[in-house]
Amino acid sequence: MCGIGGLLLKRHPSADPRSLAGPLGASLAHRGRDGTGSFSDRWIFLHSARHAVIAVDDARQPMFDRERALVMVGNGEVLNYRELSRRLPDHRCHRMPPGDLQVALELCAERGTPAFEDLRGPFALAVWDSTAHHLTLVRDRLGECPLYYYDSPELFAFASEIRCLSACLRGEDLPLDPVDALAFLGLGRLTDNRTLYRDIHSVPAGGVLRIGPGHAGPRLAASLTPVSGLRATPADEAEIGHLIDQAHRRALVADRPVAVGFSGGMDSSAVLQAALAHAEPAAAVTVFSARHPDEDENLRRARALARKFGVDLHEVPFRIPSLDATVDLLNGTLDAPAAEPLVLHNDALHRAARDHSAVLLGGHGADEVFGGYVRYAALRADAVGSTTEEWMATSLWERWNRTAGWGKFVTDFGRDAIAARTAALGDTLDRPFPYSTAEHTDPVLFGQALDLFRLMAYDNFRATDENGIARGVEVRSPFFDIDLVAGVFSLPVERRIRPGAPKHLLRGIFSGTPLAEEFTEPKVGFDDHFSYADWMTDNWPDFSATITEGPLNDLGILRDGAFTDLEKFDWRLLWRLFSLSTWLDREGRPPVAHG
Repeated sequence: MCGIGGLLLKRHPSADPRSLAGPLGASLAHRGRDGTGSFSDRWIFLHSARHAVIAVDDARQPMFDRERALVMVGNGEVLNYRELSRRLPDHRCHRMPPGDLQVALELCAERGTPAFEDLRGPFALAVWDSTAHHLTLVRDRLGECPLYYYDSPELFAFASEIRCLSACLRGEDLPLDPVDALAFLGLGRLTDNRTLYRDIHSVPAGGVLRIGPGHAGPRLAASLTPVSGLRATPADEAEIGHLIDQAHRRALVADRPVAVGFSGGMDSSAVLQAALAHAEPAAAVTVFSARHPDEDENLRRARALARKFGVDLHEVPFRIPSLDATVDLLNGTLDAPAAEPLVLHNDALHRAARDHSAVLLGGHGADEVFGGYVRYAALRADAVGSTTEEWMATSLWERWNRTAGWGKFVTDFGRDAIAARTAALGDTLDRPFPYSTAEHTDPVLFGQALDLFRLMAYDNFRATDENGIARGVEVRSPFFDIDLVAGVFSLPVERRIRPGAPKHLLRGIFSGTPLAEEFTEPKVGFDDHFSYADWMTDNWPDFSATITEGPLNDLGILRDGAFTDLEKFDWRLLWRLFSLSTWLDREGRPPVAHG
């Protein structure tokens, strides 16, 4: 997997795009493994009316189809590529270069953009058609792999990281959008296809953009069929078992043994069980609290279950890094500010896993898919007669509260001139997303889909992908498999969630095994043993100075005096203030868009 980026110069055919290859190529250099298993230092694909430039250093991208009519660069993986390769005609398979993305390219050459419908896994692809002179950008349905673009009358550019575009476009007018900066602080995410830069946009999850000669901008040529449209009939329990097994088999596709992030819970146990059944795992890795190891319930469970599985457990002690080390981690491994500090202990897991494998499997996403959180059972009991805003506001789930309280946040913290512009964000829940029609018919499904397709997408997918790649490991979860999600979400709520039996559909895979009765204790969150509030207090002089004396003041988005009493803020908001300040410093305090 490697970073992707390119430029399509549209209105100045005399311009030489090679002058931009250096900055963009250098900004791609930190990205990790490509789809063939080799390391890529950098590559760039540029096109204008007179020039087609491909600069590659030690990479196997860009890729050409057998007829050399298409050229593709890509990020991510097509996990069902072996199945798809059997659909290709013989002439395309003959002496075809290896790699999952090569199969996707040949399929696209044969069938056009409808071929993207059949791809499974996290991917962001850019395909240049040298015959039709158009560029197609496509992104997976969950939006696991990021893909961004910049468009002006003179220039179209795309990249898998915002920092690639900002580094390349230093000479362009590239101001920040203050409304999006306020949204990051208040919502912990950005809505629609927005980024912190006004003129850099995100390709929508499942979107297919087409850019060609004479276009004033990118066109949404199509959208991949949403996950909610992948099934015509509901699944049954037997099929759910098959879909879980299929998802695990896909996630285990690799050219060498994979590592498993193992917390001792049901989700990671399901992943480890599958890895032991279908492939010999390279390692089972757990991260525990170095500060209070005797109180770490996850460590106790992981040790006990590792013995039952008969595997050695690689234990990684973790302490929250120093303030300076945290800044270095954020700046060195992430593309955009992180709304949650989860990335800190994920970083410890990723660095440890890389000693064993280039692929790390985890159980993240299982609670959203199988309804494992207490809030879903509470929502099932309490949502009757409540509006979405009401049940979000009364929920104990902080991210739902955050979204429901957006209006109050703007009133309390936003400068008047900015507050008046926040209507431009539109719907802060970002409807429609798959299953948005369930908002009133099945609020629990709506809440699960909101968590999976919106709240997890901005920070969990993105930050996990970026930090993992920076540490040299590809992070996957079988529970993000879209066929599995579609199957589980096709069930009515009474079959999907049972009171007193959390994740009963997932629990079924342990039936008849020694682990059948293991998962009876309440869930313990991965970060429950790490006190970020205490860490902020311990580092308070320097931590608060990063906020009060940093570039946030220059944005002009917060009311005067907003920083006078930081101690009264919730630690999660303090983290977002800190993370945004750190990012602004790294980006060189870019100008703010006005009007």
